[in-house]
Amino acid sequence: MSTKAEVSGRIVELLQLVIASSVMTNERIARSMGVNVVDLQALGFIARSGEPMTAGEVSQLTELPTSTTTRVLDRLERQGLIERSTDPNDRRRVVVHLRPGALAGTGTGGEDDPYRSLLEGMRRVHEGFTVAELEVVARYLDAVKEVR
Repeated sequence: MSTKAEVSGRIVELLQLVIASSVMTNERIARSMGVNVVDLQALGFIARSGEPMTAGEVSQLTELPTSTTTRVLDRLERQGLIERSTDPNDRRRVVVHLRPGALAGTGTGGEDDPYRSLLEGMRRVHEGFTVAELEVVARYLDAVKEVR
């Protein structure tokens, strides 16, 4: 039987491999979409939000400086992936939202989604685990995502 230290070490090593693989996969997908990887990740945050966001909210989620966030949003808008509009509840605020059809590259699983094969592979892996096991993995990843 393994010790907690041994299993913890194995988890850290595996997470490092997953992170490295994810970085390279996201770089490849970003290139295929004609954007850089930071812009792709910001687009993903906007997509997962499901509602219009201010530039400040995007900056907070991505942990990018506001000046960098502005440049990212400018590039995404030029690419036709997002739109800026006035907040109907407060005309002084500008919000960003996805343009129709921009979801193809954000992990939604549609025909044109560059993440589609990755998502299908993950679904196949999940088939080998019980719901209870997946709940433990989800709880663990939820806790780990806060580590900085």
